[in-house]
Amino acid sequence: MTAARKLVELDYSYAEPAVPAEQRAPGPKSKPKRRSRRMPATVRICLVAACCVVLGLLYLQQQVTSYHLNVEVLRLQEQVKLMEQRNDQLMLTLEAQRSLKQVEHIARTRLGMVDPEYTATLVVPHRTDPVPVVESRWLAQGEQENPSGGILSVLAAVLNKVLPLGGVEAGTLQR
Repeated sequence: MTAARKLVELDYSYAEPAVPAEQRAPGPKSKPKRRSRRMPATVRICLVAACCVVLGLLYLQQQVTSYHLNVEVLRLQEQVKLMEQRNDQLMLTLEAQRSLKQVEHIARTRLGMVDPEYTATLVVPHRTDPVPVVESRWLAQGEQENPSGGILSVLAAVLNKVLPLGGVEAGTLQR
């Protein structure tokens, strides 16, 4: 075996010149070490438990609110379905009322209208010349004597005076 060589120890120390304390640059003052106060373990456990309880209660409150809102949404959706059904029924009723048959029926029954094909139209020509005697039986100014001379002729004369558009004669039918 060979002997180990002895290492030479080198001196790495540097000599600092001694400077008096008054000439030194002001450096950061060292703060006195603060004593750290540790919380007891039971207090920490109680704080963690209280936080967990608060978080649990908040979660439960959120779930209850969510449940109530879901119930409300379902109720409103049912209302929407009912309103849509009612709207569809009303649209069908409206379409039925708009049909031409229904409009014609309402016009005939409630408003008293008739078709123009079935109405009798009286056209009175405007003449400036005197009306011949044959055509003026109804337009005569004076009372005409009816040979029958009954109550019907008197009634016809009164109606001829009251109704200026046409005349009525007892016992005759004119078109």
